[in-house]
Amino acid sequence: MPFLHETEIRLRARQRAKLEGLSVEDSLASTSRQYASSYDIFLSQTIHDAEIVLGVYDLLAKMGYSVFCDWIAQPEQHRGEVTPANAAFIRYIMGLSESFLFLDTEKADQSKWMCWELGWFDGQNGRVAILPVLSDGQNYYRGREFLGLYPYIELDDEGSLRIVRPPAVGPRGIMIFESPNTRSFARWQKESSDFMRPRAI
Repeated sequence: MPFLHETEIRLRARQRAKLEGLSVEDSLASTSRQYASSYDIFLSQTIHDAEIVLGVYDLLAKMGYSVFCDWIAQPEQHRGEVTPANAAFIRYIMGLSESFLFLDTEKADQSKWMCWELGWFDGQNGRVAILPVLSDGQNYYRGREFLGLYPYIELDDEGSLRIVRPPAVGPRGIMIFESPNTRSFARWQKESSDFMRPRAI
């Protein structure tokens, strides 16, 4: 299947934790906290999705991407409290990141940070995509509300990340699929002019 699904991602997280002889929470806490000079991906997520986040983080890291996830890197910080110091740190790290992935789950709307992070990164860099993790049995993704303005991530036939341009919707509700509709994640990261967003109609 081209999308990530909850069951497989949760299983990946549990397998990683089991190999380490830890709980999911302890596995997250033991993940390397050394900061890099740059990151391929800033992973925007909610603490309410700990198991899903660990599974996605493991998947992306094993694909060879350097990933920043704030509460993996700084578990001692309490992200439930929005403070100027926390915001300044997140802005700094986003400035070191090549791209931004918004981890869209059923609980993503509970985050105080994710929409702010998306808006800031979009204004500064523009290379924003949605990484949906779908419920079992769901085989398509349609970005809710403003998330539908951004391209989203699927897996290609080889299991690599690819970017999908969402359809544009005309004033009469007609959906228009533009070409090219997909692009490899690596190519999308490096291109400066086309972020695979639907064009204005």
